[in-house]
Amino acid sequence: MPASRCRALAAGRGMTLIEVMVAMAVMSMVAVTIWTATSQTARTRDIVEASHDRLHQVRIAFDMLSRDLSSAFLSMHRATLEPVRDTVFIGTDHGTEDRLDFAAFAHQRRYLDVKESDQCEVGWFVAADGEVSGRYNLVRRSSPIIDLEPLEGGQNLVLVQDVVEFDLEYFDLQMNEWQDEWDTTEFTGEQLRLPHQVRIRLVVNDRNGRPVTYASQVGVPMRTPIWNKTFTNPGEPVVVTR
Repeated sequence: MPASRCRALAAGRGMTLIEVMVAMAVMSMVAVTIWTATSQTARTRDIVEASHDRLHQVRIAFDMLSRDLSSAFLSMHRATLEPVRDTVFIGTDHGTEDRLDFAAFAHQRRYLDVKESDQCEVGWFVAADGEVSGRYNLVRRSSPIIDLEPLEGGQNLVLVQDVVEFDLEYFDLQMNEWQDEWDTTEFTGEQLRLPHQVRIRLVVNDRNGRPVTYASQVGVPMRTPIWNKTFTNPGEPVVVTR
């Protein structure tokens, strides 16, 4: 057979079965490598996003609680004939689930001509999750109306999910010691005051269920009650006549 004829037959010959199998094996290895890298990148992205979301929740909660405590106040301006409002600072110790309710200049009006001011009732506590059994969340309660029920009313906002511990301590400057509770309804006369500082400890589960502890300490600038020196004495309510 002439050489030119052999070259023509070789040029028109297709791939053998072994060559096809080798090519498929190489393509499969490349596909597996690409899928592994893509799935690992997706898992890493999910881990980073979950960690970032949890840190964002904790950061927002500490910022809001610090702002609330920095604007906490007590007022002696109360009507004695028909009292309709009262300002308190009540921090109760419930082990790992403390609660704090107080009045603060922390409200922002969002609607025109609404009958609200910068004063509001604020509450911080731990509540059970309504969707996941056994999970607890850190909740902030806010009411633009200060009334005679300082522990009720307003709207609740879940700030941090899967909370293990929420512990608060209050520094008494006069006694020079930290206390687990602070209740202004038990104070009288010149004893009525707010704590000098509040120590915050928050323990939250991470994505793997391991507890992570966050802590901070916030000062309370307005520690003495607001009252009018011209008409009243400290500890005495304002008398409103018709």
